[in-house]
Amino acid sequence: MRRTLLPLPVLAALPACAGAPAANADRSCFWASQASGFRPNGPDRARVRVGSRQWELTLAPGCPDIDWALAIGIGGRGGDRICPGRPAELILPEASGSGARRCLVRAIRPLPDREPSLSDSGPSSL
Repeated sequence: MRRTLLPLPVLAALPACAGAPAANADRSCFWASQASGFRPNGPDRARVRVGSRQWELTLAPGCPDIDWALAIGIGGRGGDRICPGRPAELILPEASGSGARRCLVRAIRPLPDREPSLSDSGPSSL
């Protein structure tokens, strides 16, 4: 199972995964390997950018606050495709660099195109 790590300072430099489709035909799912940015959206939520779309991922209770994360990993349980209603997890590296914490994603939703983009949302944006 492939995990995609998204550090804030180098997100724009990530290449697209060679084996992943360029776009989702149904737009109800995304490929973790195509995620190109993230921004914390409260202590238990993250916005993830995939192409021109954004997705909101809500973490299950018991996960550390994502507000302070400088990087995250994202992966589906059972594949690289991330869809509402299918298990996924965020990987939050420990600040000490000695490991990572895995957190179950309890909800995934695409954000409407009219929501403010990551690039328009303040100092933690890309």
